Amino acid sequence: MPFPMFHLSPDVAAETGIHIGDGGLSIKRGGPHGHYQYEITGHAVEDQLYLIGTVMPTISAAYDLQRPGYYINPEQTWISLRYQSKAVALFKHETLGLPNGRKTDLSIPALIRQDSQLMRQFARELLATDGVLGFYNARKCGLRKYPRIQIKLKACPVIEQLANFLRVELGIHATCRNNLGIHEGWGTSLQQIIQVNRSEDIDTWRREIGFSNLSHISRMMVFELQGECLPRTCIVDRLSMLSGRFSRFGTA
Repeated sequence: MPFPMFHLSPDVAAETGIHIGDGGLSIKRGGPHGHYQYEITGHAVEDQLYLIGTVMPTISAAYDLQRPGYYINPEQTWISLRYQSKAVALFKHETLGLPNGRKTDLSIPALIRQDSQLMRQFARELLATDGVLGFYNARKCGLRKYPRIQIKLKACPVIEQLANFLRVELGIHATCRNNLGIHEGWGTSLQQIIQVNRSEDIDTWRREIGFSNLSHISRMMVFELQGECLPRTCIVDRLSMLSGRFSRFGTA
């Protein structure tokens, strides 16, 4: 092992899910002029509590990194945590096999795939960063009473690897499909989507893997309280409703 100070703990597995979902490495070798940065980016509103309450403590526990730099874009729509560490960057790149620069041909590290407990940690944080917990109805009219999990990634082995784990280890009926994603400003790319629909499978995910992003947790809590959770609601409104400030969305 090039970096014996790091071992493949549950925190490292969870943090790898964060990395594959919303993280990125920037490594520039060059002695004193080298650059070794790890960055995680999330929505400035929906993901802010997750970044502070889960991502930062997980990185601290996994790699003993403290006090990241913060960056908020001029439109204040997203926020980044930036860590500078040669040891962590090279461990991620050389030991875990995570790419430097653009995340292409991503794969779940083999040592994580071989351990079902580590895969649970990984899957939870991949959903938290690159997944959606939504609700739909079986007919055009009526309550959106059926929960659904979706995770979308640019075409890579991760989706099939995760689907195989869910099916074989947990008995979850997970479907995979391809979709041509449109990205504003730079064209299209092939995406792979994993989806979990059945209520019993959502229950299994919740019991065996869990949720860690308060954006998802608040959606589930609203769903359980009201029997549905409308799309395009804001985490601030959901938490306000759950705290009793108003009884339904749009009602002061």
